[in-house]
Amino acid sequence: MPEPTVLIIDEERSSLEALSEEVRAERVCRVLTECDPTAALERLEREAVDLVLCDVGLSRASGLELLETIKERQPNLPVIALTDGTDSETTAQALRSGAVHVLSQPRDARLLAAAMDSALSKLHLAGEVEKLKRRLGGDHKLGGLVGRSAAMHRVFDLIREVCEVDSTVLIRGETGTGKELAARALHFEGPRAQKPFVKVNCSALPETLLESELFGHERGAYTDAKTSRVGKFELANGGTVFLDEIGDLSCSTQVKLLNVLQDREIERLGSNKRVPVNIRVITATNRDLERLIQEGRFRMDLYYRLNVVPLTIPPLRERRDDIPLLCAHFLDKIGGRLGKGNFTISEEAMALLLAHHWPGNVRELENTIERAILATTETAIGPEVLSFLTRSVVPQDTLAGWTPVAGPASFPAPFAQPKSDSGELMTPGPLKPALRSFEKLFIESALSAANGHVLRAARMLKIDRTTLWKKARDLGINLHAERE
Repeated sequence: MPEPTVLIIDEERSSLEALSEEVRAERVCRVLTECDPTAALERLEREAVDLVLCDVGLSRASGLELLETIKERQPNLPVIALTDGTDSETTAQALRSGAVHVLSQPRDARLLAAAMDSALSKLHLAGEVEKLKRRLGGDHKLGGLVGRSAAMHRVFDLIREVCEVDSTVLIRGETGTGKELAARALHFEGPRAQKPFVKVNCSALPETLLESELFGHERGAYTDAKTSRVGKFELANGGTVFLDEIGDLSCSTQVKLLNVLQDREIERLGSNKRVPVNIRVITATNRDLERLIQEGRFRMDLYYRLNVVPLTIPPLRERRDDIPLLCAHFLDKIGGRLGKGNFTISEEAMALLLAHHWPGNVRELENTIERAILATTETAIGPEVLSFLTRSVVPQDTLAGWTPVAGPASFPAPFAQPKSDSGELMTPGPLKPALRSFEKLFIESALSAANGHVLRAARMLKIDRTTLWKKARDLGINLHAERE
């Protein structure tokens, strides 16, 4: 479990400091302190807190009412109530108000540690149960992102964890994986959802125009600046700025962005006046920033400012389990937009889609589905309208660990290109028997690579053992051939 954040609320400064030392002595954690109940509530709105220790004997406000308010606003946040004595009525009221534990003076360090461990363990368990419920309940979408694979659920979990706070996020992934969708999910799932989401493509404009776009300018700042103009940072005040293709920023713009991240202030071009901005910054890139740093083309201090929360979107070829779900999503989305009715995809067409390498990732898949919808006269998309996939050119440098084959497919090593018994490539013919023959050869290749070990072969094929047995029986494969 990551290092937790604990908020301690107590009006007495000396008690606050003493309790902070006790908490730090009992476990590694980040400790926040507040003397004022109103400031404590405001802090809970701004920062992600895992546990609250609250003195219920406050004089400026009722500690029990403060406890109730905290539980109303954040029902899942555990609160440990602190009392000055052993009054049973106060203890009972604190528990009724939502406290998970009540500790009285003088406090035993062992009881404090046990209470904190119990509260944080329950919080962690509740979070894991919620994640499991979402997965088992078919929650395979977040914002515009779609996926049921373990890799995408890790992305969903991270977005849900950090969307509530203002930490800067660096999204990395290949072109077409959905980096902008992840940025939008971070914004619209969090507390800034009602404020602006402003996107800037850092590679789309030359340096001078990009700085004006980001920071704005005053009249006369340069030759064509006939009027003053507000920049994207000011437009996004209260919301989120999404800087796409951050690896293409010039060195001078990198310095200015670093200042914005440090001071949360901007200066328009042609002005000396500093304007405060309340923004969250999310950036994205498909470039190797570490290599750019070594080449002196990207600032290391800016990299560390941007990479507070790293989020990587996996390429489509690494989450092929998501392809059927994505296809269903795009069929509904595109079919509805084009007014073309409900579409389905035949098994043969789906086999082609599953076998394709997808160098353009999800964006390429979406374009493929739209092209197939426009090309078909039926409601079922067949393999004939996907013939253009067989002509796709896959760059060799994107095929690390993969063996390219003729036709639409690329298969992970150790599988080889399917051949006939004579060793020649299979010749064109009816698709269904060809697919059946290919499936048989593919499974036999897996069994050979696994030395006849059925469970290991099933894992390679990413199917369960029962499915492998059924397919073997249907295709006439001897699962024990390698061991005979």
